[in-house]
Amino acid sequence: MTIRCVCIDDEPLARQGINIALKPYNNFDLVAQFNAADEFLVAIKNNELSNIDVLFVDIEMPRMNGFELIEQYPHPLPLVIFVTAYDQYAVKAFEQQALDYILKPIAEERFEQVVLRIKNALSKPDLESNTEENTEKLLEKISLLKKLIKTDEATISIKTDDGYFRVKTKDIIMIESVGDHVCIHLSDKQLITRNTLKHYTTELTPHGFHQIHRSTIVNINHAQQISKLRFGDYQIKMSNGETVRVSRRYRDVITLCKNKS
Repeated sequence: MTIRCVCIDDEPLARQGINIALKPYNNFDLVAQFNAADEFLVAIKNNELSNIDVLFVDIEMPRMNGFELIEQYPHPLPLVIFVTAYDQYAVKAFEQQALDYILKPIAEERFEQVVLRIKNALSKPDLESNTEENTEKLLEKISLLKKLIKTDEATISIKTDDGYFRVKTKDIIMIESVGDHVCIHLSDKQLITRNTLKHYTTELTPHGFHQIHRSTIVNINHAQQISKLRFGDYQIKMSNGETVRVSRRYRDVITLCKNKS
């Protein structure tokens, strides 16, 4: 029996990792790969994919995360294996909910365990009759899991000329547009990417990021000092020591920063 798999992950290297990890298992076939959850759901809606046995789903993705994908997937669900870059705190939450997961980067031993569990699950003769029930149980577990995982564990994928980096949103201090590039400031380094500032504004607004200038967004959790300038202007000193000016158009951010302190 061929086990048909689909991988949904916004990182090309992560999708490649799943593909390589499956190579030794002749009865596993990676039939499709998607870099966004919503694109995968469109393919399902249009009947472009069928008879899927296993989904390898990244959790942190732009526009729609892995949990939201599972919640919106038409019932019944295939087997779901979550792929995550979360740390050990979140892993414990996964284990408490008895959910299958793979940590990035993929460890061969862990992947072998997941493959064995997939084979055992699909070999059960009563699998089809229990699929709807299993789907409901999975959705309940996801609901609990989202409450267990702290929001500061959220991460984003950043594409640079040196490759992809997975960064915790709480570690990003500010992001500024510089010419045709965007510079992402972390406490210990800077990452240069060709993505647009608008892209990161959309992705990071739910995580405490706000635009303060047409070329700058900041993580208000890293705002350390607010100074009032002449003519009603303001500037913010960030945790990395840099000072950024707040345009009048975005002065509402000052109130948010004061409320955080």
